Amino acid sequence: MPSILIVEDELEIAELIKFILVREGFEKVDIASTFAQAKSMISAHYDTYLLDINLGDGSGYDLGNEIREMTDAPILYVSANTQDRDKIKGFQNGADDYITKPFNPMELAVRVKVNVERYMKSGKKEKVLYSFDERNAELTVRDKKYLLSGKQYLLMQYLYEHQDEICTKEQIYEAVWENQFVDDNTVMVHIRKLREKLEVEPSKPKLLLTSRGIGYILKSGEDR
Repeated sequence: MPSILIVEDELEIAELIKFILVREGFEKVDIASTFAQAKSMISAHYDTYLLDINLGDGSGYDLGNEIREMTDAPILYVSANTQDRDKIKGFQNGADDYITKPFNPMELAVRVKVNVERYMKSGKKEKVLYSFDERNAELTVRDKKYLLSGKQYLLMQYLYEHQDEICTKEQIYEAVWENQFVDDNTVMVHIRKLREKLEVEPSKPKLLLTSRGIGYILKSGEDR
């Protein structure tokens, strides 16, 4: 079932849009009421985004650009800005559609459905989030570069060579620490440091995951 994120600082409007979409059969519809909250949520990679432009603590245009760096999922601006220049700016900032307020509920529902169906049929893809240059020990995450050294480099190298596989703690100990005695806390510290570079929200990882009681999984950085 497609997932949708509504970013709207007026709660009544947000709840109305959610009601419309749920009524039309969309079961997973979340709401973010601030720029900061939305920024922390977009890493979850929703299948469609409905963005207000004038948020109290930021711009929907900036959110649209961040979303577009991560995914090709449809972005629909839902805004009271009705001038042609506003609509043009919306399309320049990642929009697939632009809906003006006040909106016709059925029109909004149809536009969302059309964009979602087109996206799902095309085979949804998330764009490359990171890359790792083993030769130069350089980790690139959303165009930001980090030079890794020591155990952090060896840990990233091992996880990168085993992307999408569960790497047990024992395998990590052997590959990175060469069977030297280390406790779980040492590994956790190095994992946390990598997450601080890889993740938008390190406390809610999407790329470097924990397999409880077993080890860790580094999700592929390729289009998927």
